Amino acid sequence: MKILIGLALPVAGFVLFLGAPIVHGIEFGYILEVEARGYTENAHNPARFDSNFAVSIEPEFKHSFNGGDTLFTFTSFGRWDNKDHARRHIDIRELNVVHVAGNWETLAGLGKVFWGVAESSHLVDVINQTDFLEGIDGEDKLGQPMLRLSRSFDQSALTLFALPGFRERKFLSIENPIALPCEVNNKPEYESDDGDDHVDYALRFSGYRGIVDYGLSWFHGTSRDPIFNCGSRRIPFYALIDQYGLDVQATSGAWLWKLEAIRREFGNSIAANDFTAVVGGLEYSFYGMSDGLFDLGVLAEYHHDSRGDRATVVFQNDLFMGLRLGFNDAESSEVLAGAFIDRDDQTSSFRIEANRRAGKFFWADSRISLEAQAFSNVDPDNISFSLRDSDFVLLSLALFF
Repeated sequence: MKILIGLALPVAGFVLFLGAPIVHGIEFGYILEVEARGYTENAHNPARFDSNFAVSIEPEFKHSFNGGDTLFTFTSFGRWDNKDHARRHIDIRELNVVHVAGNWETLAGLGKVFWGVAESSHLVDVINQTDFLEGIDGEDKLGQPMLRLSRSFDQSALTLFALPGFRERKFLSIENPIALPCEVNNKPEYESDDGDDHVDYALRFSGYRGIVDYGLSWFHGTSRDPIFNCGSRRIPFYALIDQYGLDVQATSGAWLWKLEAIRREFGNSIAANDFTAVVGGLEYSFYGMSDGLFDLGVLAEYHHDSRGDRATVVFQNDLFMGLRLGFNDAESSEVLAGAFIDRDDQTSSFRIEANRRAGKFFWADSRISLEAQAFSNVDPDNISFSLRDSDFVLLSLALFF
């Protein structure tokens, strides 16, 4: 939090000083969302609750000035949950100033960066800490303090990052059915003597050539993934790593070919071994099916982790297969359904995400979403064994003001 406050105050003051006399170029809006989640099974731990209700709000303020060459962004997030106290939190997602001058772009403050092309996971996405209080799919991220400098060329860009400060991962309460099977100590340990004040660095070269989009990345600093177990050691340990990444996507007609690969090296740390991980696959789209009623995408991806059974992630020898339905209606209805199958022990999980616009609700645009996940044939030695009875259905309504 000291990093957030330390960056927030000077950045906000800088923007107010420069932008106070200007009233044009201001945008403000917020998203208000209510959700209800129910768990269909909870046999292995009756002490855990079987349903919960939550409300969240995400305000966003943007102010452009200097003829549109400079943009200030402030996005915050707050959630209240009626059962899980860990999900009652407030966070700053973004608080930064971006300035563009010719082929150069500079960002200072808290920002979010996304790298990756795969559908089922994003190996190369290493800058921001994952917000597991918001979901187990790893899609939600915390804002990261950063200085970012980017230089664009004809078909490529080179981006440098200085990341002054680390944000630790937060965990769900033990009463939550999709939480880890143990209480996690809230005082993490770090390999770096600087602890959460260690300055990380990253470099990314990205661009396109013909039908191929690509990215090459390097990250040096504190790993966003903690190392611990639920046995004798429940204290998260954050090691220093070097991660080299590659992401490639080729588009050819209705075909999308995707690849992400990383090499993670732990240096002097004895907490983990170096490893290589890869996810690759394809997506093929059938357009205008049923007289143009919908488009259908077929997805398949394979995950490999060189650590095998010693991997600290779910996907180490797994196959993902899915379908994406995009309806050509006024409500922009979408459905994504997929299955993960562990090729070693046949542990399986099934997931569906669906959403559509629901018209005006009072004076706000609205969207209704459905999310469901089920686990099947979970092997006792599989890392996801604690989720074996945690099938759930989540229904949410988001209002856009």
